[in-house]
Amino acid sequence: MLVRAEQLQRQTLRIYGELMARRESWIGRMVFACGAGVSATGLPAAVSIAGGTALLLDPDAAVVKAVFRRGGMDFVVNTLNEALRVLKNEIRKGRPLSVVLEGEEASAVEELQQRGVLPDLQVIFHGARARVDSLGRELLSLDSDAGVVRPSEELQRWLEQHGWAETVLPAASTARLREMDARLLEMLPEADTVRRAWVQRIARYQRPVPGDARVVWLAEVERAAAAATGVGAAV
Repeated sequence: MLVRAEQLQRQTLRIYGELMARRESWIGRMVFACGAGVSATGLPAAVSIAGGTALLLDPDAAVVKAVFRRGGMDFVVNTLNEALRVLKNEIRKGRPLSVVLEGEEASAVEELQQRGVLPDLQVIFHGARARVDSLGRELLSLDSDAGVVRPSEELQRWLEQHGWAETVLPAASTARLREMDARLLEMLPEADTVRRAWVQRIARYQRPVPGDARVVWLAEVERAAAAATGVGAAV
């Protein structure tokens, strides 16, 4: 059974993949989601790694506080005005940012609709207690399997086209994990901005813990190379 940290990383990678399978660049784009606990899904990190901005409405104050302390999001605000002001500025500059609006979501959703705010994508997690109002230009609905979101058919096709598969590279210590990330970056092609961005940025949002692992997409030949060079025993 996967430890919680690894589950979250795997889920974040899959959400990141869902984004990249639909658009090569999320710079200047906004992703929206709402519901109790939505800030703990890994979505804020996935959007930021993809280069976009995220607005999440989460009424679960305890979850929001815990995720923010771990670095899983950039800002927590109490008013929609503040959230939109911060996001507008970063969208204009083309910089990634995740903002979580803590508090009752129904009134915030209604205000977003009244103000004509139209995110580029709305993400809905099945099984979560969330409003399903269609606010985005596109809608991404995700189901869960064994506590982790199930890859959509679109993501599976995208991974098959690249010849990539989810690979878990265990690390005995945080120092070993940092070393592994450095060696992965040496191995991945410079032109491969998708996987390099993942390896370079995920530790910022999900801080390594003892006994952690790196979950990454690798081709079959890369899995063999990783094992041969001691990057990690791929599983």
